[in-house]
Amino acid sequence: MGKYVKEDYYGSAGTKEQKAEDMMEMFQDSKIKAIICLDGGETCNTFIDLLDYNIIKQNPKIITGYSDVTVLLQAIYKKTGLVTFHGEEFVCYGLEDAEEKYADFESVFINKKLSRFYKGDKKVIRHGKASGTLIGTNLGSMMYLIGTQYFPNMENVILAIESYRTSPNECQRRFAKLKQCGVFDKIKGVIIGYNYDLQKNGDIYPQMEDILLDYTKEYNFPIIKCNDFGHKIVNSVIPIGVNVSIDDNNVKIEEEFLI
Repeated sequence: MGKYVKEDYYGSAGTKEQKAEDMMEMFQDSKIKAIICLDGGETCNTFIDLLDYNIIKQNPKIITGYSDVTVLLQAIYKKTGLVTFHGEEFVCYGLEDAEEKYADFESVFINKKLSRFYKGDKKVIRHGKASGTLIGTNLGSMMYLIGTQYFPNMENVILAIESYRTSPNECQRRFAKLKQCGVFDKIKGVIIGYNYDLQKNGDIYPQMEDILLDYTKEYNFPIIKCNDFGHKIVNSVIPIGVNVSIDDNNVKIEEEFLI
């Protein structure tokens, strides 16, 4: 556990300085092989300015989490070029389906083989073939980084997106922002994960993929829908910053990643 993990600063586990100190100590400790974010991460963007990315780059190790932790994963990837990992947070291994969750963790990080992400069903929303760098995954968290030095270069990217507390109108606002920033002019494809608030009651709401398809009708990049990553499901471990290809409903990681 980090030194400050039990602190309470406005409901967060420590001040931004304490969070940064914990993170840097973990990266500099040669005995630590992986950093598994405990939970949440709603204030990740408050301490990314305080990290020493040169030290992080010199001490590469596994770092994994999801949701708001996406901010941290993308910042580290952007500043260092190191592959980071979307995956379960530590508390998830004490919840339901823990064995299934750990099995994927073991497959990737111990046996060094992607498994669950490949096995999940994929649905073609817009046909096509594409390849690029995999970037994502939480769309709401990604919005915090737009206009900052931590927002990834979107040229030749396969964008993986999901959201937790969202609505059809929230999807419209976010897609409008991405369009206005020129993101859709640069990316090569989109993979949409599980969107809890839109999917939990079936299809009574327009789905993220429907809205994206309509919002990008002047583009031709492929769009794939799956339920392999998101909230309140068993999350697949997915490497961020590696080359990936889309061929209709087939998604393949093109390169090995060092862990």
